[in-house]
Order: sequence, then C-alpha cells, then structure tokens
Amino acid sequence: MDSQDNKVMVKICGVRTANAAVAACEAGADIIGMIFAPSPRLIDIPTAQKIAQAVYASSSSAHVTSPLPPCPELSADAPATEYFTAWAVHIAEIRRKGGRPLLSGVFQNQPLEHILEVARSVPLDLVQLHGTEPVEMAREIPVPVIKVFHVDAGFSLDGESDLLRTSYHAVILLDTKVAGTSQQGGRGVSFDWNVARALSDRGVPFLMAGGLTPENIGEAVDVGRPWGVDVSSGIETDKAKDPKKIHAFVRGAKSAKR
Repeated sequence: MDSQDNKVMVKICGVRTANAAVAACEAGADIIGMIFAPSPRLIDIPTAQKIAQAVYASSSSAHVTSPLPPCPELSADAPATEYFTAWAVHIAEIRRKGGRPLLSGVFQNQPLEHILEVARSVPLDLVQLHGTEPVEMAREIPVPVIKVFHVDAGFSLDGESDLLRTSYHAVILLDTKVAGTSQQGGRGVSFDWNVARALSDRGVPFLMAGGLTPENIGEAVDVGRPWGVDVSSGIETDKAKDPKKIHAFVRGAKSAKR
C-alpha cells in the first residue's frame, strides 16, 4: 500500500466519556468509536457530542470536515484490492492531515433513519455496521462505512460473497463471532489470526478486532498483517477505559511491523 508510513491504524472503540476520548487522542489513536447499539457501552447523542467536542479541543489542528472528503473516483469495475486500498490510503491521509482522530459510530441492525440522525447530530466521520445489515445499506449513508464480517470456525473468505464487493462499504472489519449472544463485538474473544493473514495476502486492507490487548497486539499484527486494529474490552479495567492500557495498546500497535 502506498502510504506515507506503514504504521497500523488504531481504533479505540466503546468510548463513553470525554476523558477516555482525550486519553485516546493523547495516545495517538486514529479512530475513536462510540456505540449506539444495545451494549453495556451504549451512549446517547448528547454524550457523543461532548466526546466529539473533547476530541476537537484536544487536537491542535482539528480541521477535518464532516462529512469526509470523498475518495477519488474509482471505476465501477475496479478490483477489490484497488478499491479497498484506495479507501485505506484516503482515510489514513485524512487522519494524518486533519489533526484529530476520526469519529466512528457503531450500529447493529438498527433503522437507517436512526443511523442518519446520529451521524448528522454528532457529527460522525464514519459509520460502522456491526450486525447483519445488507451491504447495500452503505450506499444510503453519507459517510464511509466500516462493515463487519464475523469470523467463526466455519468462516471462509471465498464463502463471504459480500466481503469484497466494491462500491458499498469502504472498510472491511473482521471480528469474532461469539455463539449464543445477539450482541457481537466487545466480548474479548479472539479468532484465528491466520484468517486475517489470508486476506492480507490477497492485498486487501482491513481492520481486525476481537480479543486484542496491549499484551498480544504485537503478535496479532505480526500474524494477521491488518491495515488497522480495533480494541474495546482489552483496554478496560473494571469495565472502564484505562488510560494506561490505551497508551500501551497504541504504542504496541504503532511499533508493530506488518
């Protein structure tokens, strides 16, 4: 991937307070995720607005506009490698030049009208669809979409026909599918990182989540070779974001080689 540097993008997810957001900013996180789906980390719009204001205030040159500038046009038949690489480079460049982490909202099987209201009101730079939403929904959302694909023992890249579809979601997220619960994500459970490596070997950038911690992030990046990593429970103490763990995680991810 042609980029100014080869450092892993870091998404700190499940942020519920302005203080946690500031800690993520100070640590060098690239994306701050806020959850608007049923979850112990669910927040409302006023709380998200306070977090956004804290992010703006903590950044010396926060001039990212919302919505983000569009990705340079790609031909309709652009291969997946070219399409997702273009988006990855575009988002990383906006983050570097913008002076602040990007703000992402996480939704799971919720009405489009609700997603649009939150995206407009916060405002959000990115929307993450973490449920079983059809990939076509991404075209109805005016900001780039991170689309999750849940990995379990039966997961196959070739069997996920929607994963590499172009002109819909901008970023692929691989996360662990946890059996026996409707709430996916933030469960602290890893999947086989060799699945991620197989996607990387195809030349497709992606985010990787699931059971990541400051202790295992170096190995996770070494094996999976993701474009970016996404962490929530792995940087918490007593179910609250821990600034020391945030800093340790970002430091470990940024120093890892892929």
